[in-house]
Amino acid sequence: MNADGTVPTPSGFAGGVPIYSRPLGFNFSLVVEGRPGGSRKRVGLDTYAYEADDPTVRPDLQVLVSRALGNGSTAVCDNRLPDIGGVPAVTPPDFSPTQAVADALSDLGCRFVDGSGTSSGRDRGEACTLLPDGDFKFVNANSTAQFCAPVAHAFAFPPGDTLVTVQLRDMGGNFSLPAQMIVRVPLSE
Repeated sequence: MNADGTVPTPSGFAGGVPIYSRPLGFNFSLVVEGRPGGSRKRVGLDTYAYEADDPTVRPDLQVLVSRALGNGSTAVCDNRLPDIGGVPAVTPPDFSPTQAVADALSDLGCRFVDGSGTSSGRDRGEACTLLPDGDFKFVNANSTAQFCAPVAHAFAFPPGDTLVTVQLRDMGGNFSLPAQMIVRVPLSE
């Protein structure tokens, strides 16, 4: 999502994966939407669930990046002043039950916030996306949950292409198929 809340159009596709070109690696938001799948269970809204010694404790929103964001810090949820850190990469995208993957999921997940700034997804009525009709609504009218993460300078996307892979878990513990997009930031000259 653009800094003003509007939804960008992909600048292209690579093997069917949409590419979103950004002039900078920050000052925009990552937005994920979902709806119930075959189980008909509600999409879970937890964006942060973490235990340092249990890699099975994970949030409902699960997002991995192929390249480190910011300084790539491995500290989990270091998104508050004065020590804002980055997010580690998981390459290739792999949701295996390891502690490193669980740490990366919660580290990026805690940056997805609701309208009050709490680490959580959003229900209808508190969308972060501004549609062409001038109203804040979900991008897909069939979505029942939205997740929004403003990308700050401290955990900016690096120059080049970063693959973002996401899956959602419903209230019954079922996972969606993974979805992907590429965030493209111009290389420095």
